[in-house]
Amino acid sequence: MVKQVIEYAGVPVGITVSEGSRLKFIAVKYPVIDLDGSYYQNITELRVAIREQLAKASPDDQAIFTGAGNASAGGALPRNAFNAA
Repeated sequence: MVKQVIEYAGVPVGITVSEGSRLKFIAVKYPVIDLDGSYYQNITELRVAIREQLAKASPDDQAIFTGAGNASAGGALPRNAFNAA
């Protein structure tokens, strides 16, 4: 089983777990909770779903991403992450 952290604007929003030829998304942030448990054929399909979901999110839900993409990664350990932004 391969797990991958999914980020949006530098903020982890969930993980994917491979199940056969598909990816299962497990949400860890409220703005993408509607996608929790969904299956995708690939990361690109998930990326589109996250962007569409966040486009519908309220300004309060989007606030957690403000400025997050500008954070410094100084000293961060290497990790298996994909940025959906």
